[in-house]
Amino acid sequence: MFRNSYAHSKMKFIKKLIASKEVKAALGILDEASCTFNTPAFEMVKNQIEELILSRTQEFVQLVQKGTSPRQWIYSIMANISGDLVESGRFHVYRGLLNPVGLGEDLLKLFDASVDELVRIDAIDQTKADKQKSAIRENIKDVG
Repeated sequence: MFRNSYAHSKMKFIKKLIASKEVKAALGILDEASCTFNTPAFEMVKNQIEELILSRTQEFVQLVQKGTSPRQWIYSIMANISGDLVESGRFHVYRGLLNPVGLGEDLLKLFDASVDELVRIDAIDQTKADKQKSAIRENIKDVG
């Protein structure tokens, strides 16, 4: 187990080291976000995003080359992952209520902040953001 974990970390480090400028830009945005969202919930989401970028580098580079900014992609994926996790029921005390001592409330804050950033960079408008925030809260009520 430890040996596999070490090898995985080493491979991840090497991939980051030789990454394209697009990938390095995205990883830099994630590091920047780490300063704002210094929580275990963010670290869980960040790890998933890093794995996604490093396992599908070519697809990511193509998206950026077609015009999607790394910031827009990072915050869109951050909203998707945190939203999916908070809607999963894994972070509820019971139906409709997130566990106040678990990661649920931090995941919801991360979702909201990610959507707010997408509005700030004009990737989505405020009306769409409000609909997404309302929808996630409705889904939280139905799960658990």
